[in-house]
Amino acid sequence: MLSVSAALIAGLIGFRLAGPLGLVVSALAAAWLPFGWRRRSHRRRSEVLELQLADLVETMAMALRSGLSLGQALDYAATEMEDPLASLLNRMIAERRLGRPFDAALASFGRAIGTEDARLFILVVTIHARSGGDLANALDEVARTLRQRISVRRELRALTAQGRLSGVILGSVPLVFFLFLAATSQRELAPIYRSPAGMAMISTGLVLEGLAFLWIRRLLKVEI
Repeated sequence: MLSVSAALIAGLIGFRLAGPLGLVVSALAAAWLPFGWRRRSHRRRSEVLELQLADLVETMAMALRSGLSLGQALDYAATEMEDPLASLLNRMIAERRLGRPFDAALASFGRAIGTEDARLFILVVTIHARSGGDLANALDEVARTLRQRISVRRELRALTAQGRLSGVILGSVPLVFFLFLAATSQRELAPIYRSPAGMAMISTGLVLEGLAFLWIRRLLKVEI
């Protein structure tokens, strides 16, 4: 509802300043902003959880070596972690104390984090909880793997920063320039707005700009 209201208000302002093109662009931008903000917040949360998960794995390995059981190691790790991971871990511990099976509580914890790193951690802990073995050493290997993945992701993000910036510039400069013309030369551009062929060209241009931006983002996206 908020996105719809923002799109309507922005569309009216855009129409007032730059005509039909301003209406379309402003409405689309206002509708996309909440989605983009949520996506950015989700990505930042995932990055924080990835770092905290590596700390959690190392803390559990240390606790297991000191003689604690798996459940006690989880309890100890929960006291050492900070939010957002701490709240997820405490919820899992509370579910386990209320009688939920350990595997189910652990799987729910992994889904709440929602990353490949979490799935790896859950898989290793689940297998060792069922079959036994040296879980501390296994967690050490998991921690090293997680640290390496984090390092590679950071390096890739740094290497692709210029490409991502180029995509934003290439996608926004033509659009901003045309909006400037629409705002300053409404009389000259009025025949284009009234012509079906003109509106078709504008629509095609907007679609191609959007596809080009998405294509650049897709090329620069590397899964680890």
